[in-house]
Amino acid sequence: MSIKRVKVNNFKSFKELDVELGNFNVLIGANASGKSNFVQIFEFLRDIANSGLDNAVSMQGGIDYLRNINVGSSKDFSLQVVSDLEFGSLGGRTDEGSIGIKTYETTYEFALKFKGKQKGGVGFEISQDNLNRKCKFVILKTKKDKLEEKEEIGSGEIILSRVNGKVKVELYKPNEVMITEDDIYPPFLRDEKLSSNILLLQTPFFLLPPLKGIFYDISIYDFDPKLPKKATPITGKLELEEDGSNLSIILKNITENKDKRRKLFNLVKDLLPFISNLDVEKFADKSLLFKLQETYFKNQYLPASLISDGTINITALIVALYFERKKLTIIEEPERNIHPYLISKVVDIMKDASQKKQIIVTTHNPEIVKHAGLNNILLVSRDKEGFSVVSRPGNKEEVTTFLQNNIGIDELYVQNLLGV
Repeated sequence: MSIKRVKVNNFKSFKELDVELGNFNVLIGANASGKSNFVQIFEFLRDIANSGLDNAVSMQGGIDYLRNINVGSSKDFSLQVVSDLEFGSLGGRTDEGSIGIKTYETTYEFALKFKGKQKGGVGFEISQDNLNRKCKFVILKTKKDKLEEKEEIGSGEIILSRVNGKVKVELYKPNEVMITEDDIYPPFLRDEKLSSNILLLQTPFFLLPPLKGIFYDISIYDFDPKLPKKATPITGKLELEEDGSNLSIILKNITENKDKRRKLFNLVKDLLPFISNLDVEKFADKSLLFKLQETYFKNQYLPASLISDGTINITALIVALYFERKKLTIIEEPERNIHPYLISKVVDIMKDASQKKQIIVTTHNPEIVKHAGLNNILLVSRDKEGFSVVSRPGNKEEVTTFLQNNIGIDELYVQNLLGV
């Protein structure tokens, strides 16, 4: 899993939010309940990793649209992310060998204090900026030019925080672990003054790239099946665009690899058994257009412009789930243009893909709710004050009672009873 918990205060329609995530998460709720704002939490994190804090705030519409309108500047914006991604690093040496630090949980949190409007100013300052690593200390030995774990010494925590514009390091460890704060974060880096509007995460001294990599590794797909029906310039990106517009380029690269081609074809054929082949055509103007062959027309390919929206959506969905490498994949309404009969299979492939990457989907479709599994559902709703809240219907006794009386989860959703 990439991100197992998110806490946020004073963000868009949320006054406060504290939600745990699984590998597969289905986000449901009425229109204007706050589903899009929930997704924008992850978009904001990604924008910080890619473009920096100032730009990320600007891309949210500025501070007036980042924070909740009713809460305003009376309360700081804060965001906490907990990840259980495991990674290792070196922490010094002993007579027995190198000391390794195996991080098994990372918590990163920061807060923004809003200032009065200033000419040319950003309107906020960083009031909190902390990183906490829960870890195990191990002795490493060299074997065949590789470091391997010899024994575990004990557990501890490493905390980095912004104090008076500089990095403070706190190290909690067993006495027998012979490392110091200097081994974690050298003094010459701690003496560097941090800019008032740049997070620890953004600094060139940030020694934990896996965490930044988590935020960078977020894709938010909202496929438009009309776009892949047009020829795509061959000079496009090698990553699937979030609207699916460069699907032809991605399919070209997949179909040129024998194993990937076979995997793609098997996945597509499982959902669309009438398809007998997939390919990409290259034109003289250096553009690409994907095409497919149906079992009904053995000697004729259909160009993308004549392929159904549902078929294109399914193909783009499979590519996003199985061929893109992002650790966290968010898909807006994956059921669009897909026949209800196929929805259960679509949910199955999303569950299957979630064994290797974390997946969040938003939906209004009762069939997805029906097949998602109660424990995977997150319900977004508005409270009496108009703030968005996220809950798990599976934790509610009333919902369990309904299900015990053979009322389906999809029916409860349609009747708007999941929030009882």
